[in-house]
Amino acid sequence: MGIPSISIYVNELFREYDVKRAIRIGTAGTIQKDVKVRDMVLAMSACTDSGANNIRFGGRSFAPTATFSLLKKAYEVAVQKGWDPKVGSVVSSDMFYTEDPEEWKMWAKYGVLGLEMEAAELYTLAAKYGRECLAILTISDSMISHEVTTAEERQTTFTQMMEVALETAIS
Repeated sequence: MGIPSISIYVNELFREYDVKRAIRIGTAGTIQKDVKVRDMVLAMSACTDSGANNIRFGGRSFAPTATFSLLKKAYEVAVQKGWDPKVGSVVSSDMFYTEDPEEWKMWAKYGVLGLEMEAAELYTLAAKYGRECLAILTISDSMISHEVTTAEERQTTFTQMMEVALETAIS
């Protein structure tokens, strides 16, 4: 989907439909050795290489973060189910295929857990509109080991994040 598309949808959900809580579920690529393919990641914050916030904030930095109560609840739900969610920063990238195939190493050096394409915009818009937000991700591939999951596996087995999201949403 990417930042431009989620920006349209989330703006409309918050403005036109008065949505109060938005939880994104999706996939991410790991850039840390201790975060493995199929692990669940709860994105506490989202760095970005997108120009959207540069435009929005006039070149100033903004640190998009999840809503703590949702993050805490999602963590508790996952742990109660016997799962081991990883919690930390992700990076929302504008490009899936970057010009520099080693760029991810810079983010990894600063402890970012994984790469995805939407959380930063979701978190920024939730802050703007005073809404709750969270991104719950399943690691689908590894930049380190080059392990990947199949499209069928992503479609049929990445259900833990859905269970956590649903229980968190109704809390």
